[in-house]
Amino acid sequence: STLLFNKAPYENVIVLGHVQDENGQKMSKSKGNAVDPFDALKTYGADAIRWYFYINSAPWLPNRFHGKAVQEGQRKFMGTLWNTYAFFVLYADIDKYNPKDYSLKDCKLTLMDKWVLSKLNTLVKTVDEGLGSYNIFDSARALQAFTDDLSNWYVRRGRERYWVQGETDDKTAAYM
Repeated sequence: STLLFNKAPYENVIVLGHVQDENGQKMSKSKGNAVDPFDALKTYGADAIRWYFYINSAPWLPNRFHGKAVQEGQRKFMGTLWNTYAFFVLYADIDKYNPKDYSLKDCKLTLMDKWVLSKLNTLVKTVDEGLGSYNIFDSARALQAFTDDLSNWYVRRGRERYWVQGETDDKTAAYM
């Protein structure tokens, strides 16, 4: 970048603190507690590891890395997000729902619909501001909290709306 364009290759860098083992010890080959990154990637996947480092602690602080914690993050966030999406897709496919056929402003939204949209708008603002100031940790935590609210409050308490036979205004509002 410097050679070709006469400018720095990047403006900001976020660097992880020391990665420690699950007992808080510095990882070292000589101690035998080092984790082979390629084995970890094969076992847990890049997204799960990336998410673990986003959510575990602020990037500049030491991180304790161990498989159980990565799997917990996978289950707690990624699994919940995937299951929520799969629930939507299952019923949307059954109903042949196409969001392009509807407009949110024309829907008769329930109080829960308005609540989740308010939470979504707050999330967008929080994450945008957080990422704009390189605050990945708080942005990731906000995403995780919203996903939990979406799944465990909004979808769980409104499942019956999707189970109604035929197309109703309430079902359309739920999909939107």
